[in-house]
Amino acid sequence: ASFGRMAFYYILRALELPPESEIIFPALTFWVVPEIARRAGLKPVFVDVDARTFNLDPARIEAAITERTRAIVPTHLYGQPCRMSEIMRVAETHNLIVVEDCAQAAGARYRGRRVGTFGDAAFFSFQMLKGINTYGGGMALTNDSSIAAKVRAQAEAEPQQTTSELIKRFSLGIAARSLVSPKGFAWWGYPIGAAASLAGDRDLSKYFWERIRPLDRFPLAYRRRFSNAQAIIGLRALDRLDEFNERSRAHAQIYTRGLAGCPAIEIPYAIHEVEHVYYQYCIYVSDPARVKRRAIRRGVDFETTHVDVCSSLPLFKEFASTCPEAEKTAEALQLPVYSRLRTSDVERVLKTVLEVTADLAALDRAKAAARSEELVSPATNAMRAN
Repeated sequence: ASFGRMAFYYILRALELPPESEIIFPALTFWVVPEIARRAGLKPVFVDVDARTFNLDPARIEAAITERTRAIVPTHLYGQPCRMSEIMRVAETHNLIVVEDCAQAAGARYRGRRVGTFGDAAFFSFQMLKGINTYGGGMALTNDSSIAAKVRAQAEAEPQQTTSELIKRFSLGIAARSLVSPKGFAWWGYPIGAAASLAGDRDLSKYFWERIRPLDRFPLAYRRRFSNAQAIIGLRALDRLDEFNERSRAHAQIYTRGLAGCPAIEIPYAIHEVEHVYYQYCIYVSDPARVKRRAIRRGVDFETTHVDVCSSLPLFKEFASTCPEAEKTAEALQLPVYSRLRTSDVERVLKTVLEVTADLAALDRAKAAARSEELVSPATNAMRAN
């Protein structure tokens, strides 16, 4: 598919759900995913997340189920698998379809099984900085031959990309990769960000992300077929996916070892029996605005989370719900872990985090003080012990 979101759209159409069927989403997800469901004539229902894992809280799902509920779409956010055994148990009890959002978690495993293989279908994204980057694109996955045939028919009905469109796609993609590399950021991002920090707490990242808007009409780029050239790139990347993920995990371990025990910082949770692939490494700090401001002046940019608390977005006003745990995640900061980073880059970021948080007050978070050992993975415990 042209995008992961279009793979999801094809799946929803292939399921042939009744109009206005309710689809359960985590309140914290990329806005375009529930908007695709709305565009397909369905009704998104937002369920709160666990602010420690950033993922859908299985214990809250049943309260949101009605006679019109037809599906659950768990998002494996930031590379950590959801608690799929609990989600599948709820789905089976209520005869619900499960479509996994694996856009940020290609190659991640839950209890030894890869994400995307638990539900009735799944979709993946191949955008920049994802585990597999084909300069745009996405994939639908299912073991249901009927769904597969209907998805394939929709994808093959889209027009081929023209030569000029492909040249533009690859040129922009290569340029973007250069700009977000450490050297590229030093050339343009650092001067702009440092200057903006002098004017107060200004988050410039919002100007670089896709504008939140209704998708009543799909942009032309959505209605294009995935090209053979992109497929070749994707197949080669697939062969190295585990290698890329292992690099990201190694980067995350550097942060975990270096930040464990810092009173002003809460490091990510990793639930039992998962292989987290760390699309992002998200931390909570006692004063995120000050940390961002100090860091950018040292040449390091800490993004706030760039997924959305969809339950409170104006776009979904008619579907609004109260999701306090999702709201808390807006305070999280993202540390870079993508596989193309060098170890020295990660160590520099770690050094900066320690410097800019050294004099901050301890994080006033009761849950952080009483962390549940059931949520923390044995690997994380071992790292803390070392």
